[in-house]
Amino acid sequence: MKLNNLTGFLIHRTDVKLTNFFTKKLKPYNVTPEQWGIISILDEHRATTQKELAIAIDKDQTTVVRMIHSLEAKEIVTRVLNLHDKRSHDLFLSGKGMELKKSLMVNVMEAHNYVTRSLTQDELKQLHDLLGKVYSNVLDD
Repeated sequence: MKLNNLTGFLIHRTDVKLTNFFTKKLKPYNVTPEQWGIISILDEHRATTQKELAIAIDKDQTTVVRMIHSLEAKEIVTRVLNLHDKRSHDLFLSGKGMELKKSLMVNVMEAHNYVTRSLTQDELKQLHDLLGKVYSNVLDD
């Protein structure tokens, strides 16, 4: 079987190019694509725990802790002791983080529109559905 006929190779190749493209777009803001994921989740779901965040961005908790420390050092994220579970912290975007998210949204949407420019809305929906199915096939592996 040829390499270009393997779905995993095609997805990985595309992921590498998309990650490099998006990294360049975020560089002026001193944010990585992974950090953007955290910023986006925290904007949607306030008072998110580190465990919930790890699940939402599909990263292990150790990696998420390192990423949170980095975002805290940049004053983008704040941690507050959870009132119901003293062993846990709730994560919030700081004021600076909320402003950064607003600034980033324009860039993120431009990047999204650029990389999907040759797809119709139906094709984009179909791509999302298909990638979701492939992801579900390997979710527990």
